[in-house]
Amino acid sequence: MTNKHIRKLTAAFLFAPLLAFAAAPATGIDARHGRVDVVAGAQGADLLVAGKKIASLGAAGASLFPIASVGERDYVVVQAQRAGTSCKNAYLLLELSDAAPMLSKEFGRCRDLAGVGNAGAAPVVHLNNRADPQAGVESYQWKEGEVIMAFESPSLCSANGFLAQKNAQPLSAPLSSHVAGTGRLQFLSAPDPLCAMPGVFVVPGDSVSTSLASGAFVYANYTNPKSGRKVQGWVPRARLAEH
Repeated sequence: MTNKHIRKLTAAFLFAPLLAFAAAPATGIDARHGRVDVVAGAQGADLLVAGKKIASLGAAGASLFPIASVGERDYVVVQAQRAGTSCKNAYLLLELSDAAPMLSKEFGRCRDLAGVGNAGAAPVVHLNNRADPQAGVESYQWKEGEVIMAFESPSLCSANGFLAQKNAQPLSAPLSSHVAGTGRLQFLSAPDPLCAMPGVFVVPGDSVSTSLASGAFVYANYTNPKSGRKVQGWVPRARLAEH
């Protein structure tokens, strides 16, 4: 696949699994529009932006998780910790811009933070229940100053893959390519190496067509010439070459 066909393609969806930032939850971060801090207050944790208190969280404590910015605004996930309750966590989204900061209402009580990302310029927060993997993933999105539950998915990879297809950049025309390099080319359910589709792969020389691009990945379609079986998934575009 040459730069002529995929020039200037960028991913509209950015995704960061929780493991990327869970090792050291922050109580203070520097954002483009001011520093954000969580400090002890008279009624529990207080939230400060640029040194000014904007809210009392009514929580024993809180952690801050920034979302990678793709627009003019910054977003921060505030994870409020409820001591002595069966539901330990609740979440808020903080929007920072040149205007006054905006803080959402609480959402996602009794859930764990699974990942964050963007759909276009809108932040998305993925929540799951680590004690019950069958409960699936709830994905919340900031929309017009409010947080709504945008969709539910059976897994984090499914949530990532849904947004990736929705927000990926279309190629100027579907391209026919063949698999290059050595070894199997694993199909992925999302543009993430951790989202392998078990038993679904192609090998060097196989022909695939591609229609979408997300960063270093493209969405590929393959039809087995013998069985007629069709498979679809994300693959690294570096492993494909034009016929």
